[in-house]
Amino acid sequence: MVSICFANLSLLRMMSEKKTPESKKNKIQHYLLSYFSTIIVWFVTTTLFLYITTSKWHFGETRENVSMAYTLAVLTLSIMNTLILFLQNFIILQHNKAKAEIENLQLQANVSETANLLLRQQIHPHFLFNSLTTIKSLYKKDLQEGENYLMHLANFLRAVISNNSNKTTLIKDELMLCMDYLEMQKMRFGPALNYTIDISEETSQEKCLPYFSLQPLLENALKHNDLTEDRPLFLSVKEEGEYLVVTNNIQQRRSVEASTGVGLANLSERYHILAGEEIIIKSDTYFFQVYIKTLNK
Repeated sequence: MVSICFANLSLLRMMSEKKTPESKKNKIQHYLLSYFSTIIVWFVTTTLFLYITTSKWHFGETRENVSMAYTLAVLTLSIMNTLILFLQNFIILQHNKAKAEIENLQLQANVSETANLLLRQQIHPHFLFNSLTTIKSLYKKDLQEGENYLMHLANFLRAVISNNSNKTTLIKDELMLCMDYLEMQKMRFGPALNYTIDISEETSQEKCLPYFSLQPLLENALKHNDLTEDRPLFLSVKEEGEYLVVTNNIQQRRSVEASTGVGLANLSERYHILAGEEIIIKSDTYFFQVYIKTLNK
């Protein structure tokens, strides 16, 4: 059986080297050669066995007995070879299926990372316009405040447009990016915007997130909700078990800025590829929440 298995593997390799290994003609040729080689292997191994043990075949004295013995031998070999071929084809099928799934996941990852790269590098024109307008206003009122805003903007843009090849980043680094963004928005909106971040030092130092995953959630909250001093917007990023929860109160705008088209769908797909997890979205009349599971290094 071992010899037959190796003979079939040799035939598989030989057939795979042809230009059209999956053609019907090649398959038929492969199966015919397989059964033929099985008989040859049986004959060779049997001859060697008889030679080593100095034994002889005892078919009996009649031709009918000899014919029956060979017929049974060929039938047994055919059944054995059929079983081996079935097992080999099953293993090859499973291997090809797993390979196709891996290639599909890699393709999804490439698409997702491309979308993420575009999200980072194609800064929303409204954001840049608002930032420049805010800088101009701050410099007129308070030179130091304008300098602070410009510093946060420079840090934020540097992080966003940098060619970061890592798919994940430590939570502390992601929070630094978010803090620059939130501080800029706080200078712009003043008391109309309030935020809190409650994440332990251990989690921020030891756990990871997909790169550039928190800031888009905060930006979406600002984009889709009204905020005034009378009706301020409250943002919070806090730790709940293995999850980070981004929460905002709902004060939905009547007119919403055009979306980039990636947002939550892109983040959800990236999480599914990286960790096999889904982000959790909860929404009611008052609050909108997104749960993101933290990842190990």
